[in-house]
Amino acid sequence: MDTLTQSQDFSGELSLESLAEELYNIQSFNKDVILDSFDIDDYDHTQLDSTIDFNKFKIGLSILKISSKGKSQKKKLIFDLARNQIVCGKKKKVNFSEIDEIRVGHKTNIFNQFKSSKNLKEDVESIQQSFSILFSGNLRKTMDFICSDIPERRQIVSALYHIVQESKSVNNEYNFVRREWDRIGKDSIDFSTLKKILARLNFTTSDAVLHNLMKFTDANSDYHLDFSEFSNLLKLLRSHPEMKPVFYKYNGGNGEWIPIQGMRDFFRIEQREDWTIEQCRDLIKKYHHERLDCISFENFEEFICGEANLAQYPHTSTVYQDTTKPLSYYFINSSHNTYLSGHQLKGLSTSEMYTNTLRQGCKCVELDVWDGNDGDPIIFHGNTLTSQIKFSHVCETIKARGFETSPYPVILSLEVHCSVPQQIIMAKHMKEIFGEMLPTPLPEGTKELPTLDSLKYKILLKGHTSHGHGPSTANNAGGGLSSSQSNIQTDENDDGAVDLTENDEFDERSTSSSSFSLSFGSSSGKKKKSTKTKIAPEFEELIYLVSHGFKSGNTTKEIPSFMIHSLVEEKVKQLVQSEPREIVEASQNHLLRVYPRGTRFDSSNFDPMPSWSIGCQLVALNQQTSSEPMWINDGMFSDNGGCGYVLKPPCLLPGECETYDPTSPERIRSSKYSRLIVNVISARQLPKYTKSTKGEVIDPYVTLSIVGTHFDQKVEKTKVIDNNGFNPHWGEEFEFPLYNSQLSMLLIRVDDKDKVGHNRIGHHCIRIENIRPGYRILKLKNNFNRTIPLANLLCKFTLVE
Repeated sequence: MDTLTQSQDFSGELSLESLAEELYNIQSFNKDVILDSFDIDDYDHTQLDSTIDFNKFKIGLSILKISSKGKSQKKKLIFDLARNQIVCGKKKKVNFSEIDEIRVGHKTNIFNQFKSSKNLKEDVESIQQSFSILFSGNLRKTMDFICSDIPERRQIVSALYHIVQESKSVNNEYNFVRREWDRIGKDSIDFSTLKKILARLNFTTSDAVLHNLMKFTDANSDYHLDFSEFSNLLKLLRSHPEMKPVFYKYNGGNGEWIPIQGMRDFFRIEQREDWTIEQCRDLIKKYHHERLDCISFENFEEFICGEANLAQYPHTSTVYQDTTKPLSYYFINSSHNTYLSGHQLKGLSTSEMYTNTLRQGCKCVELDVWDGNDGDPIIFHGNTLTSQIKFSHVCETIKARGFETSPYPVILSLEVHCSVPQQIIMAKHMKEIFGEMLPTPLPEGTKELPTLDSLKYKILLKGHTSHGHGPSTANNAGGGLSSSQSNIQTDENDDGAVDLTENDEFDERSTSSSSFSLSFGSSSGKKKKSTKTKIAPEFEELIYLVSHGFKSGNTTKEIPSFMIHSLVEEKVKQLVQSEPREIVEASQNHLLRVYPRGTRFDSSNFDPMPSWSIGCQLVALNQQTSSEPMWINDGMFSDNGGCGYVLKPPCLLPGECETYDPTSPERIRSSKYSRLIVNVISARQLPKYTKSTKGEVIDPYVTLSIVGTHFDQKVEKTKVIDNNGFNPHWGEEFEFPLYNSQLSMLLIRVDDKDKVGHNRIGHHCIRIENIRPGYRILKLKNNFNRTIPLANLLCKFTLVE
């Protein structure tokens, strides 16, 4: 029995809402709002207080709002439930569904500024009366409030939490239909209204076709659609009739049903999975059938498009790789200039970027530390117009957020430009804030780094030392340090301020951006000269990974394992060609970090694959910038449970690395697959390029790219589907040869073709060896690496060994 007939048979027994819930998968793709209050208040905000008067929130209540400059202002806070938004003052409006997190206490950059401006240290009362909401995209903006007392704060946060949760539920299919219907404000709609609604939803067709669709779903033939009929029509448009030939292939002549044996054959032949009879029965039970010996097309289709049939193997969403190997055996999710939200020369610095980056699974963050005018070290991009944040505030954020995604270590790449007194203050802050999270530095002569497991909940400091653990070298231009002092570049008139940055990175930055430099404090922008300046012992005794200038892969093998190199992206391109095997072997026991060239003022990124192909573990990207390099990075680190550490493939580890060459046209011996065949079938509910539902219906097409070593590079594109973003169908097949499937990735992007070019709609990146064969669903992600609700791509994957 098909959906439409079934809904008509039940229409007299179920309410409209119950019927729609029968027709739609009510599991939301969107994450719940995060509520962070445990360390401030043990009150359970998730339990709605029956005494809360929502009318006062609708009318508005007076509250102190903290401005972006850290000043408090009296404002009226309104919950506008009709427009689904929170309103503060005359201009500030935020949709409830865009709120990602509610924090109780002083836990944002704005509250840090507020405390600094008021010289507040530990004002417990103010902390307990305060809360913040975070919303909108990669750089999450905040609204920060102080209530009159704790009971008021509890009521506001509790009410807001429940409203936001309810608002986010529109991202499941039933609530999506309910929302569209409620926008109409009528009991039924005519043809003209239906046409407008579908255009808003990114679907257009001829009047004749739309008349037939309306006639098909108009159960009582009154030329109007009620909610039940409208639900049926959208369900019909979201269906996948292209899967019917597959369904009929395995139904054994049983009409609209596949028996259990047919189900087992489908899973074995098409999906390359062995399902037992019991597993098939469990799947059938999920859909509440009276019959337990077969599955209908509607339920078969729902399974194909559901959470259990995603393209990536389910086990990769957990930490499944061996975590008992040395730290150097893993690729590590890394960030460059983590504090910046945008432009390298004039962007905003904010501790919130550390929260966001760490929650995305990043495990190596960068801190550019300079002398603060008040004697307290600050973080910003020196010699630029970027704003400044307190070093201590960032340390507190890292301690609080560093282990939310996994217990594995967080590496702090310290680019220190401070004077000796402020180095001592840095050390004091880190000891007080991190405490036992700071491990004891490794002994001289260490040949192998500790295992990943042994470093759980540890914070590893990367930076320079002037003595202690590591052989001295006289050549400071290469990054070495003398036995008691360091040849460190400083300004001629900087009153002793030292620069403990990676010398190769610092030199490259200063030469590439000198014409853009501005004077801030001790950094005058004058020509640098080499001087000898002591490093504070209190600072260097905390360093775990010692920065060391790179000379060659063979030289690296001779130094202790705790020494780490930083290489600019262009250097890596040279090494891939000149000494790939030596670098791969050096990376067995040493960490190699790669960073962007200094001329990337717009915070653009470079392709991480060449660095990974020779074993570099830490590819530091500008994670605030959405672009193909970041999508590839996300594809890599969505593996192994998103814990931030991915075990290198066998070709980069002892036993096989001795014969591996990323520039060779020979297929890698341990490469699992030799070919990938992708059939791009169809998509559902692609959004328009902007947030608005207005404007032209999109014309989507799909681009498929293999990203890998030199010979694993190929791009294919589908045809353009005109005027249909709701249910476009392509049915096109593409074949990709593979030389090294261990490192290769499939990047899929969906774009809107328009008169002036194309607009990005969504993307998905996945490691080749993590792809499940058969008919699979890919969830599309937006610019902020978030799943686009209800938007997906149906493909068939064939992997040839």
